[in-house]
Amino acid sequence: MTCFKHIKVLFSAFLACFLLVACATQTNTAELTPSLEVSLTSLPSATIEWFPATETKPSPSEIPGPVIASIEPTQRGDLIFMDDFSDKSLWQTQKGTEANVSYETNALSLAISGDQIEALSLSQHTLPESFHLEFTIETALCSDDDQYGIIFWRNSASGTYRFWANCQGQIMVDRILPDGTTRLVNWQSARKLAPSAPSRNIFGIQAHAGELNFYVNDTYQFSLKTRPDLQGALGVIARSAGSTALTVRFSELKVTK
Repeated sequence: MTCFKHIKVLFSAFLACFLLVACATQTNTAELTPSLEVSLTSLPSATIEWFPATETKPSPSEIPGPVIASIEPTQRGDLIFMDDFSDKSLWQTQKGTEANVSYETNALSLAISGDQIEALSLSQHTLPESFHLEFTIETALCSDDDQYGIIFWRNSASGTYRFWANCQGQIMVDRILPDGTTRLVNWQSARKLAPSAPSRNIFGIQAHAGELNFYVNDTYQFSLKTRPDLQGALGVIARSAGSTALTVRFSELKVTK
């Protein structure tokens, strides 16, 4: 009986030790085992742009045009000559059924009946190599493609120059040489030019140190390079493009240094 009690006590002690070891082992295993709980943070969903930004193109009216540098006329010097067209000996006249060049009150008139006829008048005035010219030109009758203009430096060492305008409001410069006519500036729209008829515009030409600057109503148009030593006569011209009449009036001529 006593022996059985001893065995029972030993068994109880062994069981207690076994339980203590098992608990310690379970505790260490729990500490060494990494946690399997992973925090899954959902990624932000992509934002849908229902109205994506696009490059805005300017409307035609907003598109900047070519920049034209403005060249102001140089300060005008002494008067070279002026003409109020009261002296009827200074300009050529012409009478005919197709074209007339005649004096009016303080003006010279070129009238063409049509049929693609050209009329011109040369003056007794000579333009030197440097000058500033202003000429008032009025159209009373004028149709598309009819032309009128100023002849300057006629028969100079570099030919005869002509500053043209047409009834659509365009301008051009050409030069006559013995072997033909060369267009130095093609037809282009003139700034500040009143087209058609009736209209009144002031044309300007400035020559200095081998450069020509052209103006309409005191507004710069374009420039040309020339020889610096040219001189020649001054004239006016008109040319009809079709069968309709053309009448152009020239007045208020002033040329300064």
